[in-house]
Amino acid sequence: MLAVIGYTLPLALIVWFSPTRVMAATLLLFSGRARPVAGGYAVGWVLGISLCVVAFTIGAALATAATSHSTTGSTPLLYLVVGLTMIAMAGVAWRSRPRPGVKRPTPRWMLMIDRLTPMSALGLGFAFSIVSPTHLLAIAAAGAAIAGAGLSVGDQIAIGLVFIVICTSSVTVPVGAAILAPQRTEVPLRRLHDWLEKHGPTTVVVVFLVIGVDFLGKAIAALS
Repeated sequence: MLAVIGYTLPLALIVWFSPTRVMAATLLLFSGRARPVAGGYAVGWVLGISLCVVAFTIGAALATAATSHSTTGSTPLLYLVVGLTMIAMAGVAWRSRPRPGVKRPTPRWMLMIDRLTPMSALGLGFAFSIVSPTHLLAIAAAGAAIAGAGLSVGDQIAIGLVFIVICTSSVTVPVGAAILAPQRTEVPLRRLHDWLEKHGPTTVVVVFLVIGVDFLGKAIAALS
């Protein structure tokens, strides 16, 4: 069980560090109806991630049952696919990062922030959780690891819950803190938003690159 948790932690980090998603949460907290709208966004985010984890884990379990009772042989290939994809995504993120002195156009979703209702914010959070290919790859790999480890249903549920909590905490923790203590968290959240806006794209490159190299190393070790 601990081995599977250790495997899924880097995958959870991929979803956890989502500057655009976190910035959306902070912007919603600065809007006129911060609590209900940001709360709806957080609920949609958690719901989307949870549904993806359940769907990919069940799908992997069904595929494993239909082919064999073990995924040991496919583990190095899974490591290799995740590693190469993360390195490729690091290259894409590096090329698409904003150049110094060049202001990127405002995303369409930012223009909608002040007009969002709690339900539409829930829909935005849900959409953000499922439209990212990187997120889907990370969750699919985690689901395959959980389903193929030969664990009991209870252990699989426990690992899935740990994975979901880590993935979603980058949004749920700031939103929860702002709802419980709005005056004390406003300044730190504004600093967080400004930092993500300035350094988020570069940090994404580093995170993807480190995780990609880590999984390539796991693939080589599994093949040896």
